[in-house]
Formats: sequence, C-alpha cells, structure tokens
Amino acid sequence: MKSISIFTLLLLATISSFAQSITILAARNLGVGATVTIKGIVTNGGELGSIRYIQDCTAGIAAYGSTLNSVNRGDSIQITGVLKNYNQLLEIDPVSSFTVLSTGNTLPSPELVVPDSLIEAREGELVRINNATFTTTPGGTFSSNSSYNFTANGQTSVIYVRSNHPLIGSIIPMGPVALVGIVSQFSYTSATSGYQLLCRDTNDIITNNAIMINSLISETNISQDSITIQWTTNLPGTTALNYGGTPNLGTSISDTNATTSHQITLTGLTPSQLVYVRAFSVAGSDTAFANIRPFITQSTSSGSVISYFNHPVDHSVSSGTDAIFLSNAIDDTLIAYINRAKTSIDFSIYNFDDSGISSIASALNAAYNRGVVVRVIFDGSANNAGIQNIVSGIKKIGSFQGADYTIMHNKFVVIDANHSDPNVPIVWTGSTNLTDGQINLDPNSVIIIQDKSLAITYTLEFNEMFGSETAIPDMANAKFGIFKTDNTPHKFIINGKAVECYFSPSDGTNDKLLNTIADAQHNINVATMLITRTDIAYAFQDAVNNNTVDLNILVNHENDCNTTVWSILSTLIGNDLQDDRDFAGIMHHKFMIVDEGTNSSPTLFVGTHNWSNAANNSNDENTLIFKDNQELANIYYQAFKYRFDICKYASIDESDVKNRMKCYPNPSDGLLQIDFNSQKSETIQIEIMDLSGRMIKNETRLAQVGNNTYSLQTNELSKGSYLLQMIANGTKYAQLIIIN
Repeated sequence: MKSISIFTLLLLATISSFAQSITILAARNLGVGATVTIKGIVTNGGELGSIRYIQDCTAGIAAYGSTLNSVNRGDSIQITGVLKNYNQLLEIDPVSSFTVLSTGNTLPSPELVVPDSLIEAREGELVRINNATFTTTPGGTFSSNSSYNFTANGQTSVIYVRSNHPLIGSIIPMGPVALVGIVSQFSYTSATSGYQLLCRDTNDIITNNAIMINSLISETNISQDSITIQWTTNLPGTTALNYGGTPNLGTSISDTNATTSHQITLTGLTPSQLVYVRAFSVAGSDTAFANIRPFITQSTSSGSVISYFNHPVDHSVSSGTDAIFLSNAIDDTLIAYINRAKTSIDFSIYNFDDSGISSIASALNAAYNRGVVVRVIFDGSANNAGIQNIVSGIKKIGSFQGADYTIMHNKFVVIDANHSDPNVPIVWTGSTNLTDGQINLDPNSVIIIQDKSLAITYTLEFNEMFGSETAIPDMANAKFGIFKTDNTPHKFIINGKAVECYFSPSDGTNDKLLNTIADAQHNINVATMLITRTDIAYAFQDAVNNNTVDLNILVNHENDCNTTVWSILSTLIGNDLQDDRDFAGIMHHKFMIVDEGTNSSPTLFVGTHNWSNAANNSNDENTLIFKDNQELANIYYQAFKYRFDICKYASIDESDVKNRMKCYPNPSDGLLQIDFNSQKSETIQIEIMDLSGRMIKNETRLAQVGNNTYSLQTNELSKGSYLLQMIANGTKYAQLIIIN
C-alpha cells in the first residue's frame, strides 16, 4: 500500500467537510432543532450587532453569536449550528463552528421587490424596494432601537434601526428613495407578521436627486408676529417655501441666491398663529422638498407654570419658589380647573376611575350640561371604570386594540384652547393617572401651563387621535400609535423661556431625551418609573465619564430596568442609583432635571413618556422640555431630593414605619412630634443624623406599652434633610425628616 501524505489527508478532510454542506433553502426546510452546515456570502457586518445574514443562490438565513463578530460583509463562509426560532426569525444559534473561506466577495444583487413581498420565502435575503416614502417622522433623524414605517407601491412596511447603527442621527428622507436591506422578522406572537427591512448604512438609502435637504426643518426667533424657518442642503440651491393657515398652503416666498444654509423669516403674523410650511430648495433641474410642517407664533398668554406633587418635598433646597405638596388633593384641583372651563375640554387619559377620589366624571358632566364642548379619549385596554360615569352626550373614543397597537398612555387635559382671551387656555399634564392609587399613594406630579400656543398644539394631537376637529369622533380617521404623524409644532416661547413639546411615537422623543442628557454640564437628577433602553444608560455613562456630570437616579424598582441598564448604571454611580422598592406605592414619576442650580441652562424634561422602547416606538405619550428655567428645575429638584434621600438614607419599610412610628409635621419648622407604638415598657433612643451619618442630636426617652408621643425641638438644626432614628428593643426605626 502506498503511504498517504499529511497534506493529502487534510485535503480529503476538507473536501469531505465541504461535501457535508447543504443549500440554505434545504437547511431552512429542515426546521427548528436541526443541525445544519451551509455555505454562502455574508451580507452584513457589525452594524447589525452579533448577527450575520448569509445568502447563497437558493435562499438566505441568519446566524447569531459573538464568535461571528470578526466576520465581515463579503466574506464567503461555511458554518455549522442548530436551527432556532428567535421571535419568528429562523437563525443558526448556537453556532458550533465556522470557517471563512474567502474575503472581499461580490455581494448577491438585491432582488427588486415590493413591501408585501417581505415574506418568509425571502427571510435573510438582500432586497431592494424602489419609490419608498417614509411616513414615520420624515425630516427627523433616525434613532436607536426604533422602527420606521414607509410606503411603496401602495403597500406599507417598516425598517428597524438597532443600537449603535450607522443610520442613527442621519436625516429621515422626506421624498421617494430606494431602500436596500436584508429581510428579517421580529414578532412575539405571529409566525406570519413582523417582517422588517434592515438597512445596513446610509448607502442603503438611495435618492435620485442631486440636491438633498440634510438637516431638520427648524424654527428660530419665535415672536408674536414672526418665525424664522431654517434648513441646510448638501449642495448650493435656492431658498423657498410655501406657507398658509392650513396644509393647503397658498403663499410663496423665495430667495434665488444659491446657498447650502437656508433661512426665511415669515413676518406679519399674529400671536398664537398656526402656520403650515413646506420648505424647498432648487439646484438646476433638481428640487429637494421638505414635508409640510406646522409652526406656531408666541402667544400673549401669561405663560404661568405651576406644578403639584402628591408627596412631601424638600424646601431646604428651594432657590426661592417652594414646590407645592398636595396631599390627597390632585383630583380636587383638576375639578377646580374643569369647573372654570368656558368653551371646551379635551380630556385624554390612560386610566380613569372615580372610585376613592372626588368625582371628575361629575365635573365633566356638569361642564357639558352648562354648554362646554367636552371630548374624551381613553385607553381601550385599561380598566377606565370612570368612563362609565360620563354622560352619553359627551362623545368618547377608546384607543384601538390589536397587534398593531399598544397603549394610549397620555394624561393630558386641554381647557379652552381657542378662547379669545389668551389668558384662559390651559394644558394639564404629567405622570398622574386619575385613580385612587395614582393620586393618593403612588409618587406623582402634574404640571399646568397657561399658554394658548401650547394649548392649540395639544389640541392638534387630540384631534389626530379623535379623528375629528368637531365634538363627534371619526373612527375611520382616528389615528393612534404607529399610525400617527408628526403634525404639531415643537418649539415655543412661554413666559420668555424656550419650551419644546413632543408626542410619541411620531416625534422621536427618545432622541430628545438623549440630547438633553448630552447637553448636561454639571448635574443630572432623574426620577422615572423605569429605564429599559440601553442607549439611555450609555448616554448617562458618556455624561459622567466625558463631562464629569454628577448623576443621581431614582427608579421604581431594580426590576423595572433591564439587566444591562441596571448593570451599567450601578457600576457607573453605585449608591447614587436608587430604587423605591422598599416603599409603599409605585414611584411613577417621569422627569429629569439637568444642571439645576447652575448657569448652564437648567432644564426640566417631564411628561408621560416612560423610558422604554414601547413609549418611543408605539405608545401615545406627551413630553415637555423646559429650557433655561432655573425656577422650574429647582421646584422639581425639591421633589426629587425628598424622595431620593428617603430611598438612599432611610432604606426602611415605609409601611412598618407607618405602623410603629410617625413624625409630624414633616417638613418641620422647629417642633417635631413623634408618635411611637411600643410593645412593652422600655427605654428608647432618639437620634438625628445628617446625611453624612454625623450625629446631630441624641436623646433618651421612656416608652410605655401602647402609644407614646414625644416632642422634639429642632430649632437649632439648619435647613435640610436629616435621618431620624428611633432604637427600641434593638430594632431601628428610621424616617427622613425635612427642616425648613
């Protein structure tokens, strides 16, 4: 027998290995659980994370695993692994082995398809869709972990942008484009839905025009009689726009000088005038059109802003205007506003139940009976027992239900938006649902703004969901969730201060959240029910590491953050990340304070928007950003400071404290009463410490079996927060106290 060389053995083994591979189509047909070996060309790189899509002449398929991170677009690869169904996407996971056979190969030519052709048979393949027009925030910017609807050939589909994707921050096209991408799928429930296109970078969005608008169409120099509209283009072109009081436009204005920085000022306007604008620029035979956008002039309203909190606040950090604690009275306050309504009330609420609170439904009914036009929107999936108490004459619409919808999470009331007196219109919003638990137990706030321009804007959003500008809803025209459009002004001047307003999911609210974090120079204080988006955690990480920002975060519960978010933030700020899990109720706030107490534009970010994918991508939400407003930032900081200090320094079971020990009044102005229920006659120790742990006051008292009341002088204490501890029978009972 002739001997066989080692080279020959290796060659035979390699040939044998290659012979075991099957076509991708054959592998797909084997189904979940099968171990397969396939060969093909990789059509994406790290822009989609640890997943790689592989295509041969028969089909395409996904493969997932961090071992593939070194694999690049254009690599020819042989891969072995087990077929798995991940949220309806068929993928090879785990990957047991792979070999890169060659690099730099020509990719498969994208197959020309229409949106309805994004189906299982093309999953994993590279395709192209011509004449696609984005319907989700055209003229805005792409953000992470977000979906964007588009239409083509009269059909609708979606592209998805993951975190750290090259498209993030680029402009969403405002006209027809060709889209190239990989067909993927993501659905929790349906094997035949959730198909999406994964564009890989800006080269996958192709326009035929030489000139393109490459910035947001934005407003500046807002006054009571003028607005300046500005944008930029990639090439020099003319500056022009059409505008009018309705989307039908009507009036044209232009500047023929060629430039890439475009600016036109609309003059001769009136206060709170809504103006629809379509900007465009011309270069040669090409025209770049923006979508029609509404803007609004400054009002002549008072611009007063007032906030209420349903839990104690810390006045020791007040910079002049004390935050207002309304104990069990937010319902009565809203009723007082409803009772003053003169012409209209637009009432939009996620959860509404009159049980255990004053009857808001009765107030709405009384307003309707005296001639006020009352309209109601509610979430179709929530309990909303209070809706049943509203008279039938008041027309109501619940948000639509089904696979395409999530929740209508707004909590806003617009009163007298179009009243002739500009000092009458009111917008009421904030985190508080109208239920017993939300008003009387769960830490919450409301914010009330007296501004006609803002009230008109909230009315536009209400009309889109209601489907009508009249008192009667139009179900055929009503839009919720992903079907809404960016159809409202975003920038205002209210009482001399810049304010921005955004509605989800159409307005890219999460981008505004990330921008607010990025703008921080000195400090960020956050109270929000949950954080599940990793891009928010990374934005905080950048703020701390790059700008040395002092960051404090309070969430409802560690479990309301996903594992990655909690890991990033706890590593980043340690004990300055606190949860409310040891306390009664749900910490339901959704606000962030940036650079409070500094000259670096103190900012308040507040509204109904939870910091989640659902809030940004599918829920109906509203958000306000108050810029360069130290007074308002400080008011919310007083509320934050009280709640955060309780969690960080007391760290006790609030229900147990309520059962055994009560301190009042709290905040205190000099005399503190302590009620303590003792189980036996004993000596107790009362200690007051500052938040660094330094003992400030220490007294010994005697306790009898049952209820005991002690008076404690606190006149000698400086204003601020302290920890009061009572030690009885070896057990510590602690409560945060505020000295004003």
